[in-house]
Amino acid sequence: MSADILDWPLPPGPHGTPPPLYETLRRKRPVCPVRMPSGEVMWLLTRREDICAVATDHHRFTRNLTYPGAPRIAGEDFNSVKGGIFNLDPPDHTRIRTILTPYYTRAAVTRYASTIRALAHTLLDEMIQGPNPADLMTGYAEPLALRFNCDMLRIPLELRSRYLECFRTQTSQTADGATIADATAQISALARTVVDTHDGTVTAEHPIGALLAARREGTISEEELIGTVDYLMVTGVDPLISPTGTFVVTVLRHPRYHHGLAADPDRWPATIEELLRYHHNGYLSNPRVATQDITLHGQTIHAGQAVITPFLAACWDPDRYPKPGKFDPGRSTDGSLTFGHGAHYCLGSSLARLYLDIALRELFARLPDLALAVDDIPWDENILFTRPALLPVTW
Repeated sequence: MSADILDWPLPPGPHGTPPPLYETLRRKRPVCPVRMPSGEVMWLLTRREDICAVATDHHRFTRNLTYPGAPRIAGEDFNSVKGGIFNLDPPDHTRIRTILTPYYTRAAVTRYASTIRALAHTLLDEMIQGPNPADLMTGYAEPLALRFNCDMLRIPLELRSRYLECFRTQTSQTADGATIADATAQISALARTVVDTHDGTVTAEHPIGALLAARREGTISEEELIGTVDYLMVTGVDPLISPTGTFVVTVLRHPRYHHGLAADPDRWPATIEELLRYHHNGYLSNPRVATQDITLHGQTIHAGQAVITPFLAACWDPDRYPKPGKFDPGRSTDGSLTFGHGAHYCLGSSLARLYLDIALRELFARLPDLALAVDDIPWDENILFTRPALLPVTW
């Protein structure tokens, strides 16, 4: 392995955009060794075609990182949880995903629109009646995602709040290994509590009910049941909080598009696609491990070594997205790649698009003169999903 190893984290770009070094690496070192906070050295890929190729190559790369000694970014995070579809390869991944897919199709998720809208209205009423300026993260972005996920999965708010605290520790890039492992264990225990709470009281009318039914039928194992409930909790809140805050910052920093959306709300779908491309949720990705020696751009990746395939880097590849650093809702390309590629393409992509469309439309419709209250927004870049640590706004 090259002696010239970079250390993670790389210096980020402004306002939640990717590390500028990605551009240099894409041109000069498309397969670059990077030392993670765990001490593990992984191969960072930054070209779109390489990232997509690895994401679809289930013969030479695996997402199952639950074995002892598997590479970790910082510690025993959710990549260590056995049975969840995060950490399974086809055909096991396909078997479990098939159970959940009917609840996350474009048509199926429309039933949640009224719930998202009602929750948004309630929170905006509370914001308007409260202090001005206000922190949009704690006043809107965080509680909206949390309350919606509780409603969708029928999880008590108190239980879900405990999980969220653990998740932010679990995905920290600065916490020590023991702390991360403890948070992961607590999350698995909470997933078991969710299963015990639901079992015998629900039918297969929603995702957790469907998983319970599959367990009773023997289609999935107990380990897969707990691991996949864990997965649904991982993907249901933080991946919605982050873009809600980050997207608001970007819209407000581009007055031309902000005013255009106020005049023509039908521009929101195209704007959201560009926001998805422009930001994604974080600068890294879940690691994949090579199952055999592979040579890529003259560099040998040995069996057992991990690769990182950040889809944000792929979404900023100028070979596919001309002038990627320009925020341009008029692009002919969409934001699909931000949700991944191949078998692990995000199950909730249609739900995320619906949620963000409603959350942002309602916010800017109720507060058309929304503005940043400060110029210097602090960013939380210590966890998996990059977001404003605080988002003071006024209206």
